[in-house]
Amino acid sequence: MRKRVLKYWENEDKRTTLIYKNILGSFFIKGWTGIVQILLVPATLSCLNQYEYGVWLTISSLLLWVDTFDIGLGNGLRNNLAISIAHKDSKRARRQVSTTLFMLIFTIFIMLSIIFIIIKNVNCFHLLNVSRDIIPNLEGILLASVSIMSATFVLKIIGNIYLALQLPAINNLLIALGHTIALASIWILSYFQGITLLHVAISYTLSPLLVYIISYPITFAKYKYLRPSWRFFDKKEVGSLFYLGISFFFAQFSGLIIFASSNILISHLFSPNDVTPYQIAFRYFGIINILFSIISSPYWSATTDAYTKDDWLWIRKSVHKLNVVIITFIVILALMVFVSKYIYKIWVGGNILIPFELSLLMAVYVLVLIYGTCYSNMIYGIGKIRLLTIITIVEAIIYIPLAIFFAKMSGITGIVIALICVNLISAVSNKVQFSLICTKKAKGIWNK
Repeated sequence: MRKRVLKYWENEDKRTTLIYKNILGSFFIKGWTGIVQILLVPATLSCLNQYEYGVWLTISSLLLWVDTFDIGLGNGLRNNLAISIAHKDSKRARRQVSTTLFMLIFTIFIMLSIIFIIIKNVNCFHLLNVSRDIIPNLEGILLASVSIMSATFVLKIIGNIYLALQLPAINNLLIALGHTIALASIWILSYFQGITLLHVAISYTLSPLLVYIISYPITFAKYKYLRPSWRFFDKKEVGSLFYLGISFFFAQFSGLIIFASSNILISHLFSPNDVTPYQIAFRYFGIINILFSIISSPYWSATTDAYTKDDWLWIRKSVHKLNVVIITFIVILALMVFVSKYIYKIWVGGNILIPFELSLLMAVYVLVLIYGTCYSNMIYGIGKIRLLTIITIVEAIIYIPLAIFFAKMSGITGIVIALICVNLISAVSNKVQFSLICTKKAKGIWNK
């Protein structure tokens, strides 16, 4: 079997072979991550009640906003560094890494100051619809979580470097280790009395930070030509990183508004209790999104390499392979819907009710999501993302009023209906734009 696999790889080009190796490695790594995330739900519920867990999920959504506020520098570095590596320009690669790191430090300092002022001056209990009697130290939890998350924000540059090196499996390994440490710490906490949401929040946020702190010296000992230094900070690189990065930022931030605001909306419109069933359904069907990201993520930087070398045949073949994967996942999603109530009962017990309609709609949402991701990863790799950015901004603008409208009509399932509607826009436009670019018919904004 091993010889047949090796023979198959030998018949592929080096770029594709590297993708397959990363997919194989990522399947094991993200497979473990998926198991850990599944185990984290009952483990956390053993420390917190359903209400407290709903509050934590809402806070986690807010932390995602912090994590995204890198002005797109991480993804900008990923593309620019991949180009420098393709051209074997190690000096520029080091300037890009150094410039990005110090820009991230400057960015997080400004952002952290603003967030602290907001937390101190805004009624967070009212904003998140949290009872002060149940969670009296909400402000302290937010401050501690954001502070720890800010350090992770800077050190996550290591993951972007591995992505640019076309080694997403290593990036996935760092993430998996962070989740594993979080699970271990939560499991230990469950054996103690008097555990509060603050303890859980610190355990969750500190775990990935420890992984990045350890991986930092290891990474730059191996890739010495990328080691950041203030001497290599280059103002000229700021422009190129920022120009591409700002487009990524708007696309990423707008996408985050759509993705991460759902928990906040549910908590505010209904109750933190209702966040829990929504998130359980999302995590269950999100397994497909995780699996597809394992397969599709390596194609981003590989597409940058192929586009730089004008290898359109490889790009077209790659999209065809991803479409075959999507068809397979449609069948799996349908099966997951039919067995969902049994899986929920085994996973979290019978106390938390997840309606069948919520499961069905969540499956449709995930399908729309992976279809759009198939083409967006290719467009990101090519770097022509202006249209995608504009559409994502429009989606973010209409999502919240649309979600409120449907939520008033259908409850929390209305939130998922709104997610499906807005993501359909980009899913269709991504497909059209990619087809135009591939056939060299893209003009105007379709080619920017």
